[in-house]
Amino acid sequence: MNKQNILPIALIIFFIALLTGALIYKKAHSKKGSKIYNTRILSGSHAYKDKDIAKYEVHGIDVSHHQGNINWSKIKHPDSSKQIDFVFIRATVGTRRDSKFKKNWRQAKKHGFSVGAYHYYWPNKNSTIQANNFIKRVELEKGDFPPVLDIEKLSQIQNLTNLRKGLKNWISIVEKHYGTKPIIYTGDSFFRSYLKPDSYFRNYPRLWIANYNNVRSPKSNWDFWQYSDRVKISGINELVDVNVFKGDSLELNKLKLRED
Repeated sequence: MNKQNILPIALIIFFIALLTGALIYKKAHSKKGSKIYNTRILSGSHAYKDKDIAKYEVHGIDVSHHQGNINWSKIKHPDSSKQIDFVFIRATVGTRRDSKFKKNWRQAKKHGFSVGAYHYYWPNKNSTIQANNFIKRVELEKGDFPPVLDIEKLSQIQNLTNLRKGLKNWISIVEKHYGTKPIIYTGDSFFRSYLKPDSYFRNYPRLWIANYNNVRSPKSNWDFWQYSDRVKISGINELVDVNVFKGDSLELNKLKLRED
């Protein structure tokens, strides 16, 4: 081949390859039918866009003092086709109170959100004292969710059997006071490793499971799924934990406290 013709031909081939690559990239990244768009993105701030999350009807958040001062009038789901249906609010931490609980509880109700209160359990502290601390701080009424026990860590001073015993004691005291069985919140792996081997927890009827990994849903049985802790919600300066409820709005309402 004539050397004078090699350069033009090479340039033509290069530009054809470049154009073809650009078209393939554009098609792969288009939202419609895109495999890339539909892969798991639970670790990021756009987790709510995932198809395995968006399919759920009922969505909610949970907050504590870590979210700072919340502008409840501006709270809305980042997906305009969804809404925030419920809010779980931290009330107590071990033997202490959450400094933002009263304000968050009052404002969330004022702005029409369905609410529930949760206790962050300290595994090294007496369970009866912790249960009474929660009862002292939280007054529930018709339309609120059952109390929530948040257990995330093992004890450094007692064995697993005694930790489970303490959790059962907390649940028993709180259930007797409010007349309803509490919800247990914990991580998917923590539940399966440390709680599920005990038949009491294995058959527990109300579970809120956290799993941010590349899964279609938690491996444990669940009612609520906390799928990310890094979503930006308007009205809140800090990133927020976000959740879905497995059932529809009617089933969610059945879970709420009712007058006898």
